[in-house]
Amino acid sequence: KIFSLAEEKGFISPEEKRALAEDDVLRFLAMPGFSSAEEVSGVSGRGVGLDVVKNKVEALGGMLLMNSVRGQGTTFSLKLPLTLAIIQALLVKVGEEIYAIPLGVVAETAVISSHEIRYVSNQEVIFLRDDTLPLIRLSQVLGLPNENGRGSFPVVVVEMALKSVAIAVDDLLGQQEIVITSLDRFLKGIRGFGGATILGTGEVALILDIPTLVS
Repeated sequence: KIFSLAEEKGFISPEEKRALAEDDVLRFLAMPGFSSAEEVSGVSGRGVGLDVVKNKVEALGGMLLMNSVRGQGTTFSLKLPLTLAIIQALLVKVGEEIYAIPLGVVAETAVISSHEIRYVSNQEVIFLRDDTLPLIRLSQVLGLPNENGRGSFPVVVVEMALKSVAIAVDDLLGQQEIVITSLDRFLKGIRGFGGATILGTGEVALILDIPTLVS
């Protein structure tokens, strides 16, 4: 029926119709102005709907898929990239740069004094609520200037399956909902980053891949 309607409406010629396969149905259903409804109503007949969905999905880097089985029905599937997501994140500052830590791994934040730092097997640690936590200075991990002269500084305590770690930063900027975008192919190989986001100020913040950074 779809192919016949497409021929009647002048979308294809009789020769093109004979060469079509079942997979081509979606191409017509998603065409602007194409409709199989015989009468125009408030919800059908105007030829808008699937074309809008298809354009929106493709703008996000995804695909609209259709699977139809005669006598059983038709399934429409939206396939979106896994890198597209909205998450809650804790924004932190190191030097002049802003980074985002996914809130799902954040247990708490605290401010510690330099004299609270101890060493265990040449590893800096802090004691927080009867727990001994390894201290990782984000500035050192990322190769940024380290403010050694500060008497106190904030830490972000992150929890993973096997351990908890305190990450030292220069400043805590607060919690924010962010949209994750994938890194450019030239940056994907850089260890410790899971993506990027554009903040409301227009600044770009890299999203930290915490399990990789602390491993």
